[in-house]
Amino acid sequence: MAEKQVTSPTGRDHYAAIYDRELESEAMWLRLGAAAKADSVGLLLRKHGLQPKTILDLGTGTGEVIRECQRRGYGEKYTAVDFSPKAIQYLQANSTGIDARVGDITSPEFSVDGHFDLVILSHVLEHLEEPAQFLNALRRIDFTYLVAEVPLEDLWLARLKSHIKDRTHNPAGHVQFFTRATFQSLLTRCGLKIEETRLYTAPPSAADLRFMCRKNGWGLAKYLQVLITGRYLPLLSGPLWRRLYYANFAALSRKN
Repeated sequence: MAEKQVTSPTGRDHYAAIYDRELESEAMWLRLGAAAKADSVGLLLRKHGLQPKTILDLGTGTGEVIRECQRRGYGEKYTAVDFSPKAIQYLQANSTGIDARVGDITSPEFSVDGHFDLVILSHVLEHLEEPAQFLNALRRIDFTYLVAEVPLEDLWLARLKSHIKDRTHNPAGHVQFFTRATFQSLLTRCGLKIEETRLYTAPPSAADLRFMCRKNGWGLAKYLQVLITGRYLPLLSGPLWRRLYYANFAALSRKN
């Protein structure tokens, strides 16, 4: 079963527009979610006793996840790549010790020298029209392990909701919608051997959701809606929510 793909404005166009008009607020929003994403990296590494020295973060955006990994000391040498010059300029201006570069991994001209013990691909694939093309391009990079994480948004209740409201027009710019099975299938089809996985929810705080609503220009009614669906329902329903509506799913894979 293939991952669900829909037609909508490209993920790249979505983020290019965001970086043009609201770079600072987007960086803050990404920063608020970086801790949970870095938790996945740390937990999966520890389960296998891995201590990478060289880490490459692809689709880094403004670099909030790689900066959090650096703060926690997950590696010794850090490299970050994104297609957006503005995002990379932001990362360069707000970090030290990270080799931040502009690049498109799917381009034949893209190259990155050296070996990387770990590649991070955190909440990137759901923004790509051709995620398999992106993962296959990893073959040109010398690395050992990959931690890739996506949201699971093709679950039963989410699919039901999609019949009521067109999910292709979403503020997150997602163009792929995964289940656990379709995501794992994508990884294995692209030559990756899955070693360990993590399924979790990390409901944002009320303050984080207020910030998101201000960022998106949403009023009180929308804030109350996202407070219920984004925070309280996940907290109250726990595993049921993760199985039926929404979860984050991270996989530690080894390059075959």
